[in-house]
Amino acid sequence: MNKRFYLMAGFLAAMTLIMGAVYAQEDRPETGTFIKPNVMNGMCQLDIINNGADDAVAYLASMEKEIMTAVYVRGADYFNLTGIDNGSYELYFRQGENWNASTDRFDINATSSRMDGVVSFETQKTPEGVRYTWGQITLDRVQDGNVDTVHVSEEDFPV
Repeated sequence: MNKRFYLMAGFLAAMTLIMGAVYAQEDRPETGTFIKPNVMNGMCQLDIINNGADDAVAYLASMEKEIMTAVYVRGADYFNLTGIDNGSYELYFRQGENWNASTDRFDINATSSRMDGVVSFETQKTPEGVRYTWGQITLDRVQDGNVDTVHVSEEDFPV
């Protein structure tokens, strides 16, 4: 009788863990989910490549540290951010696991950083048509990469 009780308790505990993992997976945003909607209407684009295992949110911020848009990119995935207006911006990132939509942060293995440097976008009319900036950023270090990241404290993260 005691053995049956322990088996049943173990089974219920295992089911609770499995259901919790399934529920957490269902709450995980899809790549391309805007955490802050894109309010820009430009022609420029940015490919955001998350070649790491952890998920990320990429924040495009003005030089005044105002977040223009923020988009979710799952680990081992990429997103093409379109509609970027002409100008100079800073790129900030939050990476980790278990995105918490109520706090706009990751609950596990959370890190915050920014690209060391400014990214500029420009649109030009030419005799052949319109030319615009189409950039690419890879979130984890890659061989022959040319940009470093800098750790950012929560106090210094743009709002």
